[in-house]
Amino acid sequence: MDIRWLEDFLALVEMRNFTRAAEFRNVSQAAFSRRIQSLEHWVGTALIVKGATPVRLTEAGEQFREEAAASVERLLGARSKIRGNQFELMSQVRIATPNVLARSDFKWVLQMLGGRVKSSFSVIVGNTHEVTARYLAGDADILLCHDSAALPSPVHSDAQERLVVRRDRFTPYAVLDEKQRAGFGFPGNARAPFPLIAYSHRAYFMRLFEHVLERSSAPPSYKVTVQCDMSDVLKEVIAAGYGVGWLPESAVDAASARVIGPIGGSEWALDIDICAYRPRRALAPEIEALWAALVNEAQNAG
Repeated sequence: MDIRWLEDFLALVEMRNFTRAAEFRNVSQAAFSRRIQSLEHWVGTALIVKGATPVRLTEAGEQFREEAAASVERLLGARSKIRGNQFELMSQVRIATPNVLARSDFKWVLQMLGGRVKSSFSVIVGNTHEVTARYLAGDADILLCHDSAALPSPVHSDAQERLVVRRDRFTPYAVLDEKQRAGFGFPGNARAPFPLIAYSHRAYFMRLFEHVLERSSAPPSYKVTVQCDMSDVLKEVIAAGYGVGWLPESAVDAASARVIGPIGGSEWALDIDICAYRPRRALAPEIEALWAALVNEAQNAG
């Protein structure tokens, strides 16, 4: 039995959808379904009600759910303890964070600590799905990522402690040059859609963008000109004047703010949080010290 089968099962239980769970686990839906089937074969009975939408558990699945969660927690805890012993002399703190926050907020975390935490850091970066999965797999001690009431993080559970580090805002940007802005015709119409610099379909921010459209009384009309899942790439394309794209404010540094700025009103923006997560159990002293510093900074900022 592969521990990934249990992690897949718990992701499916949380998301109640095979497609979303497969995306979160960063595997194809076909491979994900095969792993769920392998788990059911190992258990010896069906865990999922076939054809149910959203996904529902069988009676056996409900019974197995708690044991699966406890087993994964124990195994990952044991692995973390062993790895912690191996790196005890280094006092290393492992932080998982998306690329966009690795460039903006990890440096801020180091500055905020101001030498109060005596440890080295290992930073795991990638897209939001990748780093969240790495954190839940026990590869990181703390997860730093965006979160929104419109699209809650799958990390939310009684086993995780959540801290709002600071607020952020997801809003459309365009070059500051008024002539170019006028040429975009934001928010566009059926005859003249504006050029959209978009995230790829699986990106976390693409789902936030879709939420902005869903809540709008008059959805914008656009034509995708460039698509990528990295905010930094989109920011450069927006600055080059190729169109309008949504970015978190945290991604727009002082140099970029001299070239691009928000466009449209507040109806096109979405308030989001930058959050830190940690397991709700006793951790190594250096991790506890870092978390205490984060809590103190968040309280002072609030």
